[in-house]
Order: sequence, then structure tokens, then C-alpha cells
Amino acid sequence: MKKYTLPSLSHLFHPYKRERLFYHVSRRLLILMVLEVFMLIIAYLLILFFYAQNCRLQQNTAIYNLNHVLLLHTNSILEKLDTASSFPLAHMADRYNDPLLKYLIRDDHAHMTQSDLYRVFYYRTGEVFIQFPEVESLVLLDKTGDLIDTKAVYNITLPKENHSSDTWYSKCQERGGKIYILTQEETLLLGLRSTSQNLHAARMLYDHLTLEPFCITLTGIRATDIPITFKTDKMFREQLYAIYDSSGRKFMGDLDVPLTQNILSESRQDDYSFTRIEDGTKYVYHISYTMESGGSYSVIRTPTMLLAFEQFHTISGILLGGLILILLNIYIFMGIINSINRPLAKLVNMCEEIGRGNFSVRIPCSQTDELAYLTYSLNHMSERVQQLIDEVYVRTLAERDLELQMLRSQINPHFLYNTLENMRMSAYTRGYIELSEMCLLLSKVLRYGVTNQSSLVSIREEMEHLQYYTSLLHYCFPKLQVDIFIDKALYEYCIIKVIFQPLVENAANHATKELQNAIHIQVWGYEEKNDLVFIVSDNGHGMEKQYLEDLRASLDDENNTRYGIGLKNIHRRIRLYYGKNYGLAINSAPGKGTSVTVRIPKTPAPFPSHTKEDFNGTIDSLQTSAGG
Repeated sequence: MKKYTLPSLSHLFHPYKRERLFYHVSRRLLILMVLEVFMLIIAYLLILFFYAQNCRLQQNTAIYNLNHVLLLHTNSILEKLDTASSFPLAHMADRYNDPLLKYLIRDDHAHMTQSDLYRVFYYRTGEVFIQFPEVESLVLLDKTGDLIDTKAVYNITLPKENHSSDTWYSKCQERGGKIYILTQEETLLLGLRSTSQNLHAARMLYDHLTLEPFCITLTGIRATDIPITFKTDKMFREQLYAIYDSSGRKFMGDLDVPLTQNILSESRQDDYSFTRIEDGTKYVYHISYTMESGGSYSVIRTPTMLLAFEQFHTISGILLGGLILILLNIYIFMGIINSINRPLAKLVNMCEEIGRGNFSVRIPCSQTDELAYLTYSLNHMSERVQQLIDEVYVRTLAERDLELQMLRSQINPHFLYNTLENMRMSAYTRGYIELSEMCLLLSKVLRYGVTNQSSLVSIREEMEHLQYYTSLLHYCFPKLQVDIFIDKALYEYCIIKVIFQPLVENAANHATKELQNAIHIQVWGYEEKNDLVFIVSDNGHGMEKQYLEDLRASLDDENNTRYGIGLKNIHRRIRLYYGKNYGLAINSAPGKGTSVTVRIPKTPAPFPSHTKEDFNGTIDSLQTSAGG
């Protein structure tokens, strides 16, 4: 059968247009995704940049805060050193009555014996130890550097009596009454106890009346708060610190780095940092300055790699989370693009199939968006077009093909009828009554098949035709018995032509193959709601199960079996005209005969207008050209 095509749809969904459509849609979606991912990456990089800056700022702030805490402890210790080192001046207001001051200021020491001096010195230093528990040692020297006496928590003994040649002595004179912090090397040369947790300061004392120096004090004090605080609060184990005086001379700590005048001047303005490479390792130095107690610097050295690693350790988690977020965003975006492209591709493919004339294609859809609504509408449209084609176009073609076949089979019906009439009369005049009757019945059967080309006939006419045919069968099968049980009220309904005759013929042919007894065929007809149901049954040998299944399958073109061609043609004609809800149903069992059920809708007379008006002109012209 010729396939119906829709040129307009085929032109609308041309492959080039489809490619252009998908090119634009996919490209726009992909561009949107790339822009969104690019903006997300830029935003994330900005967040990481500012976060890294904030981490660096927090690191610098923490190190500077530690510097200030160290300087705070340093100032406290220096203030205690300053007070403790001036213990001979405790009774300066009563300088003429204080025996220690009288001994130190006057050159004449006859008024005090050595034992009296020791007693007064021990008494005075005891007061200092009570007032400042951190003080460990007090040493008293005259202004020329000779040792007068010492007192300490730990027993100390200076290796020599005179220290005027020592460097610390000259430095102490230069400072003019201010304390001078001894370095660890100078402390060791004096024979004093030197550790990283104590400090020693020298100070020259002056008579406020004469402004002349009269003695030198050496004071030792514990400075454990500084290293303990640094050890507790430092960020990394590899960090080192050092405390410097106002001239840039280190007096405490494990770090040894020279401070240039440029660094000292920069540090006095604000907290200052610089980097330096030492032994192939890059370090950053953080310097803080305080003006209290004569001025001090605190320096902390940190490997830059540790600072960067701490930042990377913190940022790496954010980077990993950002990477996962970006990949998840791409995955979700690609899912969205695919969720749009896939339905579009299915819709375009379906439109292409419709353009080729295949209206049976459908797209399954379980979504609830706009594309789902479009898919549902296209499915509904395709189904409706298919129904219209089945109901009008295909049926029209089938009817015209059938009419053409019937017209071709006429082969000049007047000549055929005249020939049969001459045969009948010749047999009758010679006494062959049965042969004459057979010619008459065959003429009526043939006349019914090739005349009255209407699509529908009344059931009355169909039954009359069946009576002629069964009468003719009696001459071939004398044992044949055909009973018709159809209510007369059904006779006025209409039906397509030549339905019962092929069914009775098929039943008669199959029932007589292996049956020696009488052949009994029954035709039943009744109403069932809006349908008419007819049953043609026989008492033949029946069918095997597999043969019956193949026969049923062949009715709907599910297999290519060569059996049941007549039944298949009837079933197809009924479905083409009345729809898929109507047709034949076959039931059979071995030894129990076969029954064929015909179901058609009620079609009352008169005939539908389209059957007479649409095709009569075509049929008449075909009959004329055939010589009818």
C-alpha cells in the first residue's frame, strides 16, 4: 500500500535546519556554562587571594603580638634591674649617716672596718633580694673597678679583683649612670652564672652633689618569663628570637643577626619585617621596638616555607572544596543541557519520522516541564493524524484497490452471464436438471460479487448471497448442512460485502478433510450493546494449539504464515473500515470444531453518504472502460 507523506513537515525539519537548530541551542547552553564556570573560578580565585592575604596578615599579627609580649617582659625585667642595681642609693637622703654611702663616697675608710662593711652590705642586699625575688646576684665595685664585695643566691667568685681593663667597664662609663646589659660572652669572662634565662647589668653610680662616680654595681636577675613565653606562644618549633638593646646589641636569645642602622631606624617607626636567605633557606624577620627602659628590639626569625605551608595547608582544603564545587557545577550544568538536548533530539527525530509518513512513532515521557508538554502534544498530534489516515485515507485506498480488483475480475460480465445462461438452457433441454440449477446458482453468486459496487450492503442481501452459495455447495457436498440463526430485526443493518460466504467456504473446506459424517455449519447473529456479533461454527476436526496461535498471529501481520489468507483479508477489511476494535476472533480445539466470531458496529440504513457519492463516479468510469 502506498505510504502517505507530508512534504511540508519534511521540509520543515530538514536535516540542515535541525543541525543549525541544535548548533545554536547547544552552543548557547555551552557558552552559558563556560561563562558561569569562568565567573565561578574567578570569584573563587579572588576569595582565595583575599583569604591568603588575610592568613598572611594573621600570621604577621600573631608574630608581632608575640614580639610585643616579649618586649613587655623585657621592659619589666629591665625596670627591676634598674631599681635593684641602685641599692647603694637607697638612703641617699641621709648620705652622711648611711655607713655604706659614707664608705663608698669618702676616700677615708677608717671609720669602718672590713667586717662592718660586709655586715652593712649583706644587710642592704638582703633588702633587695626580699623586694625583688628574681634578683640572683649583687656585686659591688669601686669606681676604679676593684671588687668590694659580692652576694648571690648562688655562690660566685670573680676571678680577679680589678676590672678596669674589661670592655664592659668602659661601656658602663660611657653610659653615664644608665644600666649596661652584659652580653653572654662578657658574663662568662667575669665568671658569673650565664644562661639563656638570666641577665646581668652593670651600672656606675654618681654622687648627686658632686656628680662624681663613687661605685659600680653588677646585678644578675632571672629572665625566665621571656624564653618561656616565646616557647609557649611561638607558631613553629623552628622559630628563633633575640632581644637587642637600643644600639642593636643582642643581650638575650638564640638568634644572632646584626641589625643595621637602616633596620633600626625602620623598626622605630613601626613594626618592620624583611627577608634574608641563609644557608640556602629563606627566612623572614619580624622586628618590634619599644622606647621604654632605654629602648629595646625584639626579633623573631621564621622560615618562609613554614608560613607558606601553613597557608597552603589551610587553603588546600578550600581548593579541594572549590574544585569539587566546580566539577559538581559542571556535572549539574551538563545534566541540565542533556535534559534539554535529549528531548529536543527525540522531538526532532520524531518529526523526521512523521515527515517520512511514519505516524506510529511515539516518545515516552515522564517529565512535567514545558518539553514534556510539547512531547505530549506531538504524540497526541501524531496519534490523531494516524487515526485520521487510518479512518479516511487508508480506508479509501483499500476500497479503491478492492473495487479495481473486482472490476478486473468482471471480464465482460454480460458475456459471462450469457454464457452461463446458454449452458444452463443447454443442460436443461438435455435433461441435466442439476447441472442447469448449478449454472443458475453460480451466475447469481458471481453477479453479487461483481455488481452492486457499494461499500455496504444490507445483512438481508448478504444472507441471500449466502443462501445461493450454500445451495451451490450442496451439489459438491451432499452431507453439508448450513443453519442460519439470525434475528430478522438485524437484516436492515448494513455490512461490508462478502463477509459470510468466505467464512462458510473456509469452514466447509476444512471440515470435510477428515470427516466422513454429515457436515454441520451454523451461522449465529445477535446484538451486543452498540455492536453486531456473528459466529460461524462447524463440527470439523478442529485445530492444533500451535496452528491456532500461528493463525491468530497472522491476522495482525505478526508472522508470515501462508495459512488463513482468506480470514486475514476479511479481518483486514473489517479493521480498515470499522477500526481496530473490530474484526475476527478464532476459537478451536482438536476434535471440537472451529468457530469464527465477527464483530462489527451497528450501521443502520440508509447507506452513509460518502460511500455512494465519493466513489460512484470512479467506479462507473472503470466499468465503462472495462466494457460493463
